[in-house]
Amino acid sequence: MNSLAHQALPYCHLIKAEQGNTLTFEISVPANTHWYLLSWHTPFDAWFSNFLTLTDLNSHQSLQYQGALAKRGEPTDEDYLLLPAGESLSVSLDLAQAFAIRPGRYQAALRPLRLYRDLNDKAQSTSLECPTLEVNLP
Repeated sequence: MNSLAHQALPYCHLIKAEQGNTLTFEISVPANTHWYLLSWHTPFDAWFSNFLTLTDLNSHQSLQYQGALAKRGEPTDEDYLLLPAGESLSVSLDLAQAFAIRPGRYQAALRPLRLYRDLNDKAQSTSLECPTLEVNLP
């Protein structure tokens, strides 16, 4: 059994900007412990990977990702973000930079995040699922 499963996990969510096609991703860390997050395939990687599924709720079709795809070797310690205890980190991204957006209602879903307590023991990780978000896009 994964010993990390019993530790307080961060909380993540997506927030829609009042105007435009911008989503903000925020991750908040409990006060009692820090975590590390491999930034690849997350919103902190900007549009260098397909980390988000955007589904048109009228047609039930997923929009094709049109952003960049970075080729990489093995991650180094510098590729992991420290998520400090008791703090929140956020990043905002314009969906129109990676998807052909048409006005309508969409569901945004992030890929699960991989969290690590100790960069010296990367075999011990846990997955964090972020809630989906339904948005109206102009």
